[in-house]
Amino acid sequence: MRHSISHTLLITLLAVIISCRAPLVQTGTETRNIPVAEATNPLDSNIIRLYLPYKNLLDKDMNRVISYSESEMEKDKPESLLTNFLGDLLLEEAGKTELAQTENIVPSVSFFNYGGIRTSLPKGDITVGKVYELMPFENELVYLKLDGNTMKEFLDYIARKGGDSVGGVRLKISDGKAVDIKIGGQDFDAGKAYWLVTNDYVAGGGDGLEVLKQRLDYKTTGLLIRELIIQNLEAKQKNHETIHVTLDGRISNE
Repeated sequence: MRHSISHTLLITLLAVIISCRAPLVQTGTETRNIPVAEATNPLDSNIIRLYLPYKNLLDKDMNRVISYSESEMEKDKPESLLTNFLGDLLLEEAGKTELAQTENIVPSVSFFNYGGIRTSLPKGDITVGKVYELMPFENELVYLKLDGNTMKEFLDYIARKGGDSVGGVRLKISDGKAVDIKIGGQDFDAGKAYWLVTNDYVAGGGDGLEVLKQRLDYKTTGLLIRELIIQNLEAKQKNHETIHVTLDGRISNE
C-alpha cells in the first residue's frame, strides 16, 4: 500500500523536524499585533529542503495512471455507470480477501454508500489522485451477516432513497419498498442469511443505517476500500483491460 505509506513518511518527517527544535521557555508575556504575512513570517528553509523530495514523490504517485475508462462515469439514481462500477468492484474484491478465503465467506451483496462517492471518474486515464478524490475517507472493508428480514429492511432503505450503489442484487422500487428482489440471480429468500460487504462507517449505523447493527456476525479486514479500488484498477491495467461499464437495470422503478 505505497500510497498510505508515503503519506505516513511525510507526516513522520515533519513531526521529527518540529520535535528536534530547541524547547522554548516562557520568561514573560507581551501583547502586540503581529501581521501575518510570508514576508514577516518566512517558512523554515530546512523544513522546505527536507519536505520537497517527499512532496515530489507524492505528486508523482498521485499523477500515476492506473487505468483507462471508455466513458465518463457519474453517480445517479436509481442506478448509474459509477454506482454500478463501484458496487461490482467492491463485491469482486471482497470475494478475494484473505479473510474471505480462510473463513469461507462468500459475499452476496455489496453496498457502497451514495454519499461516500465524492466525485465522478473521467473518460480516459484514471490516476491514483483521482481515486483519492473519489473516496477521500479511510473507510475499511467489513462483512456483515444478515438474516433475511434484516436484508429486506436494508433493501427497503435503498428503495426509500431512490437507489444506491450495490452489487450482486437486483430489485424494483414500488411505493418506497424493494420488490422483485434477486440476489446472486436467485429469488430472495427471507429464511436465508446473506453476507453483505460494505464499509465500517455504514456498518456502525452511518447514513441512517441503524438496521445494519442487527447483524448476525461482523468481520473486519483492516483493508482500506480506497486501496482495494487502486489494486483492482492496477490489476486490470496489467492485464490490458479497460473499464467498460453499462447500465443493466439492477435497480429500477416499477
